[in-house]
Amino acid sequence: MNESNASSRVTTASEASTYAARVEVQHPGAPWVNKIVIRLYVRDSSAEGVATAVREVASAAVADPDLKDSDLTFIAYEGRPEENSQIDDLRIMGSVSEIVGGKGVEGILDLTAADIRRLAGDQ
Repeated sequence: MNESNASSRVTTASEASTYAARVEVQHPGAPWVNKIVIRLYVRDSSAEGVATAVREVASAAVADPDLKDSDLTFIAYEGRPEENSQIDDLRIMGSVSEIVGGKGVEGILDLTAADIRRLAGDQ
């Protein structure tokens, strides 16, 4: 996966609610284990604002060649990427999961590929 290209596509799709969306592939536990993380730099740091950004990314992800049929993990930050050190993630993902589904705890929201398809269909 070209993370830069995927990031560009989801940033464009979510520009109404985010300053940027960064896609990265992490390898928890072993090099062959892939976890796709999307870091959202949101304009509105409320639970509803982050939920809107997640929905916009979901709509793009279902058709994206690199993201379709993938489980996604979201982490949200307030403001522009250059203004945020990635230390101060928003600790509201439990509240966001009450809005969009999935499993959210503190700073992390995990959505299955089925969750992503459902959200995209809700648009």
